[in-house]
Amino acid sequence: MTDTSKPLFIRLLIRAVEDLHVGAGTGGGDIDALLLRDRRGRPVIRASHLRGLLREAGEESIRLGRATRTELEALLGRAGGQRGALSLTSPRVDADVQTLIWGSSARIEGGRVPEPDTLRYIEYVAAGTVFEANLRLADPALKPLLERLLRRVDRIGGHRNRGGGLVELGWKAVAGGGPAARVASGGTRLRLVLRNREPLCLPATGHPGNLIRSHSFIRGQTLRGALIAWAVRAGHPDPLALFERLSVGDALPLPDDVKFADEVRPIPLSILTKKPGGGSPDRPWWAGRAAEPKAFDRLYVPEQDEEEKPKRPGGHEYLCRDGDAGPWLRYAPEMTVRLRNATPKPGSLEPAELFSLEEIAEDTLFQAELRGDDESACREFLDAFAPLLAGDWLMIGRGGAPVVVESVAPVPVTAKMTGAEAGDTWVLTLSSDLIARGEQLGFLDNLDPLALCRLAGIPALADCAIVDDRFVETERVYGFNAASGLQRSPVLALRRGSRWKLQGSGAPALAAALATRDALGERTREGFGRFLVEAGAIEVVPHQGVSSETPTKRGEVLRRRAKALADDINAGQGPSLSQLQWLRERALAARDIEDLRKLMEEVKTAPARRPQGGKRWQNFPIQRLNEALRTIETENPDNAARQLKEQQQFISLVVQWCVPKLKENRA
Repeated sequence: MTDTSKPLFIRLLIRAVEDLHVGAGTGGGDIDALLLRDRRGRPVIRASHLRGLLREAGEESIRLGRATRTELEALLGRAGGQRGALSLTSPRVDADVQTLIWGSSARIEGGRVPEPDTLRYIEYVAAGTVFEANLRLADPALKPLLERLLRRVDRIGGHRNRGGGLVELGWKAVAGGGPAARVASGGTRLRLVLRNREPLCLPATGHPGNLIRSHSFIRGQTLRGALIAWAVRAGHPDPLALFERLSVGDALPLPDDVKFADEVRPIPLSILTKKPGGGSPDRPWWAGRAAEPKAFDRLYVPEQDEEEKPKRPGGHEYLCRDGDAGPWLRYAPEMTVRLRNATPKPGSLEPAELFSLEEIAEDTLFQAELRGDDESACREFLDAFAPLLAGDWLMIGRGGAPVVVESVAPVPVTAKMTGAEAGDTWVLTLSSDLIARGEQLGFLDNLDPLALCRLAGIPALADCAIVDDRFVETERVYGFNAASGLQRSPVLALRRGSRWKLQGSGAPALAAALATRDALGERTREGFGRFLVEAGAIEVVPHQGVSSETPTKRGEVLRRRAKALADDINAGQGPSLSQLQWLRERALAARDIEDLRKLMEEVKTAPARRPQGGKRWQNFPIQRLNEALRTIETENPDNAARQLKEQQQFISLVVQWCVPKLKENRA
């Protein structure tokens, strides 16, 4: 191993000296610019923004003669070229923090009078908030340059030229990972559990548009490529030889609060769900209030006369369970869409174009199965990747998001169903995409018994038919050749979750032949072509977090109550827009429930304390607002933090419902 196998890890602290705004690119209600937030709802500074500020500081250092272009590209990389030595996580806060709403407007040219229709409300993180990020420097020799660039970063976020976003940065080297633990192999399969420290965009198309769609899982080819790239950077003498006897499977997401599962798979396409009924006839089916029907396996349920076709599973849904018995848990990982501005090339006069990324939320767990030809293949992998398994970072996806290994453990080989166990009727299910060619070397878009026999390596069987192939889909598979810097030619694959029902006296012999194989088709080392032979219906529980009755989301409950309260506020005689904004800003700035109670008392006594400006509060339903806030407290009796958050959200929603009425009345 070379010195690059010992990267330098740095903890970066960012303290906001002034109020700071890092925007999400969207607004809500009467707020024109909302803060960017992570999956926990806390403000976050995206790593790409911090990297851009470092690059800007680097360009300035080059102009001043303090750095060279070669050094800067070695640290931060270059567009369309090699990734730089620096990787980082997004600076985040570790607790709920106070946010502020500031209003501002443009002034008429040459005067101090506000320009009409330019008032905007922007959400800020309050001064004093501390963000924390982790940095990984693959080449410690670049540390002096990194520190010079960090010292030049003094403002972060939007409105930096107007006094916002002033920050102080501090950093120190920390230990990266822990000691390399010796993992007992004792088998030919390993279960690898990964966690993405940053949102992951894994493009699902070779021709992205304004929205770059993402897979919700890590393809085996992507994971394998990332592992090989890590081995190259770590100085391994022959990285490719490590994977000549090892197959890397797809890393499928796990549901929240599940650390690992005995079995996880893409949801079969034959799992259907009746559309909920019981709603109003003038509303769509998804707005119904009835209980969600239980999913059923159409391959084992006779066709019925249904008024509406049942729902097929979503493209991002999965199943997992512990053990071989019991129902499967149905779930989908959290995915978000982020707005971004494309950075124009240096010297280009073209404007920055807006585009969107679909991403898997950070801190999602993924589970992959690595299959070796023998025990020594798994042992070689564990020895070669010991630093990675001990806490080093793996770079995956668009932009190279850091991914860490949460756990690795040997798993027993699950015996495939024999021909006698399968019987004359069984189902073939793809657990990963299958790339297979026909006799004319074209990609197959379906399977028949002859093609299955050829893939299984046996002669054609008599009396073996596919009696149901309705649940088959295809998908194009794209890739990227890191050596040439070019895209790989796309191939057509039979989609994971596709199912075929086979029947006949020759079916047991085909099942027995398939039981001798781990995968079918091409590129099996990249995880393609994995399959299951099953006999029996799949029992599926409702979506994760869904009870027997379709729930109404908590936010919808608060919005409905807030609207009912706002409807009783007289737009002509009630509080003005600025007074309502004051109410909302004070509520969002409250540090605890006691602060909110003092604010409500202040509103209640405003008419007596301020005969002029406070008179309009006489027509505000303060008593009903207090009752609604007390109701929220009773609904969350043991969670003071949630009480405060929901009460603040409720007051904000009331103001948002009032804003259109006030603007309409003013017009």
